[in-house]
Amino acid sequence: MRGIRIAQGLEEDAKIEQILQLSREHDIKVERVGRYELDRASTTGHHQGVIALVKPTEYTPLGDILEKRKKELCAILLADVQDPHNLGAILRTAEATGVDAVIIPKHRSVGLTATVHRTSMGGSTSVPVIRENLYPALKLLRGEGVRTLAVDPEGTVDYFEENLTGSVALVIGGEDKGLNASLMERCDRTVRIPMKGKLTSLNVSVAVAVILYERMRQQGEQKTLAH
Repeated sequence: MRGIRIAQGLEEDAKIEQILQLSREHDIKVERVGRYELDRASTTGHHQGVIALVKPTEYTPLGDILEKRKKELCAILLADVQDPHNLGAILRTAEATGVDAVIIPKHRSVGLTATVHRTSMGGSTSVPVIRENLYPALKLLRGEGVRTLAVDPEGTVDYFEENLTGSVALVIGGEDKGLNASLMERCDRTVRIPMKGKLTSLNVSVAVAVILYERMRQQGEQKTLAH
């Protein structure tokens, strides 16, 4: 981190004091500026009186994750989304559920923007994000023995009936057209989230949360049986 800018007059705020204390502990430079300077520097316009100056987040090479796969089980999410709020929410859930990496397409999808960082609440800096074409990425993962599961309303198996443990890559489609049919065909299996109402699908970030927490539940159950 390069430093922190804090709006003048907020020093007595309890949360600001915590930030100042952590800054002192980690030898991070703090600059007190006028609020108008933060307004001008903020990309999203929602700075709450504090802005951290950091190096731009770098994308992780796919090879790094494949190398990790050789040593331990992994969970990887392939997500083709266009809305930065959705990607941010997905990264937040990915961090909370222990996902090893999120792969997003190189083209026609949102990248790591300021809105993504803010919405992810730190998930975007904790979970490796790979920007790679999904077809070759999927092929490489399958070649490494990673099971690939598409998540789509056209699936023939309910997600909770599928084994989501072990090394698995979950493939999620975008907000507008869902999952590409040819990409779905390249997956080992397609699972669905059952819908009892009139709507046919969930928001993509909600769908990701449903699937990932079912994986966590199954992992916990698997550990219990092992003991």
